[in-house]
Amino acid sequence: MKAGHIVEQSLGKFVQGVRLTQLAEGSLSRGVVGTDPQLSLSPRRPRRRERAIETSEVSIGIVVPVYNEAAILASALEKLRTLVRNEAVVVVDGGSSDDSVRIARRFFPTEICSIANRGVQLNRGTQLLRSDVLLFLHADSQLPAGFQTAIQHALSDPRVAGGCFRLQFDVARPMLRFYSWCTRFPGRFFHFGDQGFFVRRSVFEEMGGYERLPFLEDVSFLRRLRCCGRFKVLPLPVVTSARRFLRRGVVRQQLWNILLVILFELGVPAERLARLYPHVR
Repeated sequence: MKAGHIVEQSLGKFVQGVRLTQLAEGSLSRGVVGTDPQLSLSPRRPRRRERAIETSEVSIGIVVPVYNEAAILASALEKLRTLVRNEAVVVVDGGSSDDSVRIARRFFPTEICSIANRGVQLNRGTQLLRSDVLLFLHADSQLPAGFQTAIQHALSDPRVAGGCFRLQFDVARPMLRFYSWCTRFPGRFFHFGDQGFFVRRSVFEEMGGYERLPFLEDVSFLRRLRCCGRFKVLPLPVVTSARRFLRRGVVRQQLWNILLVILFELGVPAERLARLYPHVR
């Protein structure tokens, strides 16, 4: 009887140990996206607790490409500094001939590229960041308050690879308001880099980053990004400069933008098209 009792106790401890191990493994697997069978099979209805944990732990890093933007840079970076909380920001200059570098260094860490190539500048900026999410912001665009929460909420859906904000111009004109209204819809001609593209770092690295293009790098990036998952247009607007539209005419500039995108999609090299799109400062 004594020996039988000892065997029974040992067997009970063994079974209890197995159960504890299974519970521990189950807890670990729930902390990894895609390991929970219920989450994988039902992405439309993830568990609220898992979504909250994932959202709160997402870090955002911001890359600001710059080239001869001294006239607006101090004001733009000051506004950005008031918006960021724990987000890392890096400015990447493309070899400006004005005071852009000196101004940028007053606000954020600044890197200098040897050539003015936005694709190269954006890729360089990501190498200086360690965040889970990468946000690309043009110097003449201003992020909305609460952009962090909006991005984290969008990426709580594992099907979303990245996205952008809606657009709003800093000048009130009927045609500009109409174009801004159109940016809430999906479409190849409605979304460009001045709307603040954001992307999961894992997706960005899988894509190989931006192409080394001097022009239309945002069009190429968006086309490839949409092949990696859902592209989410956030309801908050980025406010961007209307200087190019005011200089060349709103309707004329928009039609010209559409034509350039069509030519690019038909195979005309971005280097050739860049000659038809002069810098406006």
